[in-house]
Amino acid sequence: MLLRSAVRLVLLLLASAAARAQQPLPAAPAVVAAPADAVSVDPAQSLLLFDQLIAAPVQEALRTLPQAQQRYQAGLKPGETFFLTTRLVDPDGRFEQVFVLVKQWEGAYVQGTIANKLETVTSYTTGQEIEFTTKAVLDWTLIRANGFEEGNYVGKFLDIQNRLDALER
Repeated sequence: MLLRSAVRLVLLLLASAAARAQQPLPAAPAVVAAPADAVSVDPAQSLLLFDQLIAAPVQEALRTLPQAQQRYQAGLKPGETFFLTTRLVDPDGRFEQVFVLVKQWEGAYVQGTIANKLETVTSYTTGQEIEFTTKAVLDWTLIRANGFEEGNYVGKFLDIQNRLDALER
C-alpha cells in the first residue's frame, strides 16, 4: 500500500514536471523527469521507488540496445536523430533523467549533449557535453525524419502510467 501511494506520488510529480517543462531542443522527445526534491521521501528512497516503477521498460530498452547501437554506428539517415537516456545526479542526491543527443559512440563509451531543459539537477546545464558508459544507459530513442519515434520505452511507459493515473482521479 505504501509503495503504491509512493508510486502515485512520483507519477503525479512526473506529470506536474512534464506540464511545466519548456520545449526541449529541436527533435528531442518530451521529457518526464522525476523531481526528487519535491517528493516527501529522501532522494535515495525516491530513486529506489522510481527504479522499481520503470524496471520493465528499462529492461526492454537494454535488451534492444545492442541493435540500436549497430543502427547508430551504421549511420543515421538524413534527418534522423539518436538519443540515449541516462540519469544525472547532483551531489545532494537529486536526480533527473535526460535525453543525450549522441555525438560519438565507440564500444561502451558515449559522448553527447544534454538535449532537454533540466528541471531538477543544478550541476548540469542544457546543451552541456557529457561522457558516460553504456552501463549508465536507461533507454534509447531514434527519431526518424518524418517524426516517427522508435525506442523510448521508459518515456512511453510513463506516458501510459500518467494517463491511467489521471483516469483513476
